[in-house]
This record gives sequence, C-alpha cells and structure tokens, in this order.
Amino acid sequence: MKTVLIIDDSPTIRKLLAYILKKKNYIIAEAEDGMDAMEKLSHVQVDLVIVDLNMPNMDGIEFVKGLRDNYYYMDTPVIMLTTTKDEKLKKDAFEAGVNMFLNKPVQPGVLLYKVESFLQEGEDNGR
Repeated sequence: MKTVLIIDDSPTIRKLLAYILKKKNYIIAEAEDGMDAMEKLSHVQVDLVIVDLNMPNMDGIEFVKGLRDNYYYMDTPVIMLTTTKDEKLKKDAFEAGVNMFLNKPVQPGVLLYKVESFLQEGEDNGR
C-alpha cells in the first residue's frame, strides 16, 4: 500500500482529497501546514506528497525545500495544489523541487491519474 501525505490548512480540502484517494486504497496522512508535515514525516514514511502553496507557519515552497534536504525524501514526488496564477511563485516552487502543479479545484479523475502515474513511476524505478 502506498501512503500519500496531504498538507493543506483547509480541513475541508484535506478531507476531500483523502476521500478521493481512499477510493484507490491509498493510506492517507494529513498535516495542516508545513511545520506539522515535517513533524509527521519523522514517524510516517510517505510515497507521495500533495501540498498547498499558501499556508500559515510554513508555506508549501518552504516545506518542499526542507523535504528535498532530507535524504529519505529527496526523490519523493510532490504535487502542489494552488489557486495562484503567479508564474514567479510557480517558478520558485519548481526550483524548490515540486514535480507538478494542479490548480484548485482539482478534478478527482485528474488527481487520481497524476498520483497513480507518479507512484507507478516509482515502482518502475525500484522504489
């Protein structure tokens, strides 16, 4: 079973994403911001991260920078969810190590397809 970490300051968004992903039997871990996620990563191993861009305490870009500095998570796929159209923020996020952007609201079928494709790639590469 693959574990997906959902990081978003909106409980509604976390519940919606978890509902969609649980249909495909993914194990879900949740965090309300980047700091909460970093703490959870110390005792939960994840295969993919879905992170919001704008959050209090530690935003998505700072979280991804911290994630990429961790040996165990340097290659973990990261999908960033956002409502922003700001190209500079997107560029900063890609430079931090984000693999893909999806705009909110995300269609369930698109989300599942993207998650499955990243996790399948990991299996193909021996992960």
